[in-house]
Amino acid sequence: MPGNLIPAQPTDVMPARLSRAFHEELHLEADLNQYPDGSSDRNALAQNNRRYFTMQQTLSPDDWQTLRQFFYNHQGRPFYFYNLRETVPPFSWDATGQNPIGRYTVAFDGTWSETYNAHRAQYDPVSKVMKGFAADVSLGLREIT
Repeated sequence: MPGNLIPAQPTDVMPARLSRAFHEELHLEADLNQYPDGSSDRNALAQNNRRYFTMQQTLSPDDWQTLRQFFYNHQGRPFYFYNLRETVPPFSWDATGQNPIGRYTVAFDGTWSETYNAHRAQYDPVSKVMKGFAADVSLGLREIT
């Protein structure tokens, strides 16, 4: 029945420095039946594109820790994400989530996957710590409204 769904009620906003690491993809979900003679039937499952945001940058240790904590705190919970190219003025960010321009209600799409780049790190014998450590995280966001 129309009107029986409760819209998502996000309360948090993804931090600005993490928002910069994602890029936008547009998907139009469709059924596709392909036949042996090369013909196909296609049927759109939605009228509008759905936005997906995927991680595209190597993260610093601080950003990695922030994203990991944010990810585990928001499993199954919606939150606001600002596509910084669409905000006015461009690349602005609203920590309260009140500004609707460039804001999307999203949820994490998929599981956490990471690769460590230890070959970039250098050992500091004085502090006995690896410096220059970085991680590549494979992660996506899915628009839900």
